[in-house]
Amino acid sequence: MSELIVMFDKQILKRLPVKKTSITFGRHGKSDIALPDRTISNNHARITVVRDDCFLEDLQSTNGTYVNQQQIDRHLLTDGDIIGLGKYQVVFRTDQGLAVQLKRLSIHPKLMDSSYTAWLQVLNGSKSGYIIPLKAERLVLGNQTTGQIVIECSPQGQYITRETGTMNNHRTRTLVAGDTLRVEETSLQFCLKDHNASNLTAPS
Repeated sequence: MSELIVMFDKQILKRLPVKKTSITFGRHGKSDIALPDRTISNNHARITVVRDDCFLEDLQSTNGTYVNQQQIDRHLLTDGDIIGLGKYQVVFRTDQGLAVQLKRLSIHPKLMDSSYTAWLQVLNGSKSGYIIPLKAERLVLGNQTTGQIVIECSPQGQYITRETGTMNNHRTRTLVAGDTLRVEETSLQFCLKDHNASNLTAPS
């Protein structure tokens, strides 16, 4: 089951299981999750659940809706995403496994956009050869139960990964082109546009 952790000033205010197919955020008391602050619009944002997926949508709010510090109109939530709503943060947690995440996030190399500067390439399994573009400042793969990697882009443009779980032993490192990461039984290679664009392995 998925969970929302509502925070203000780094303090946890509440933990809410995602049980409804639609969850609204707003300053208005009729919202499912009321956030009483002037930085929040009356009807600020909404999460819509479609099968196993949770989509976050901005409702034309005044100050915008953010995920991992990137402003969004609509976003497919993944485990560890940090939603920014005015002065509030809402952490999205889910126990979905890596297989579901790969299905949602990976694309065929032929669908690569020229704007992609960094990505992960899947090296094995049913999604071997597919890529996961690193478009946001933060990407989380896996979950806390089976092992997890968090990849963040620094202001200097470096990609830093934190790996948790028994096999990874809670490592932190700066990624360079060609580095290999492992989550559950899946291996992923970190790629940069200037180093790897001509060396993509097409899916079989």
